[in-house]
Amino acid sequence: MLSRVDVASAFKAGVIGTAIMTIVMYSLPVIGLPRMDIMAALGSVFPFKISPYVAGFLVHFGIGIAMALGYALFFFGWIPGPNWLKGVVFSLLPWLFAITLLGPSLQLAAKIFGAASSGSANPCALANPCAPKAANPCAPANPCATKTPVNPCGQQATNPCAVKPANPCAARTANPCAAAAAANPCASGVPSQASVPPQVLSLMVHLIFGAVVGSLYRPRA
Repeated sequence: MLSRVDVASAFKAGVIGTAIMTIVMYSLPVIGLPRMDIMAALGSVFPFKISPYVAGFLVHFGIGIAMALGYALFFFGWIPGPNWLKGVVFSLLPWLFAITLLGPSLQLAAKIFGAASSGSANPCALANPCAPKAANPCAPANPCATKTPVNPCGQQATNPCAVKPANPCAARTANPCAAAAAANPCASGVPSQASVPPQVLSLMVHLIFGAVVGSLYRPRA
């Protein structure tokens, strides 16, 4: 069985499958859904003084290629059905990992590589973008929220948000204090604008990856 494994075909399937999956993940805001910033999450575990997207890109595609090779080695031969369905069934395994163990794994990797102690790790990127969280530690502070004692929009003598002609917090088309749904990878597991939970979005992109890998991979004759 191992003699029929085509490494080159699996490599190609992994690269193309990961590329299509990544395009979908970063294109979600086009249809009103939050972006899944997986490359920033992966890259932030390394204490490099460069953009986390550089390391994140390499790690992300490395994982995609490794998953395609694992599919060819251990799953292609015994999953029944057409090739695309084999890949879809296989993709459920990395999806389950993404929604359960990805976040803890990133935190552990950050400690191992020293990113957490060096201060170079992005606390927003390290959180698992595919799993729900109790509270969002990375949500931007609302300058018009009620707080003391340095609230620029609080009720005080020189309140810049008081109702007046030049009120920067008054309701208007481009109100910087209006509530907005940001594509924050550290956002809680609250359903997005279209009421789609992050776990469902993660499942969608993993199924796409699996379908592409399954359709493209061909064993040796």
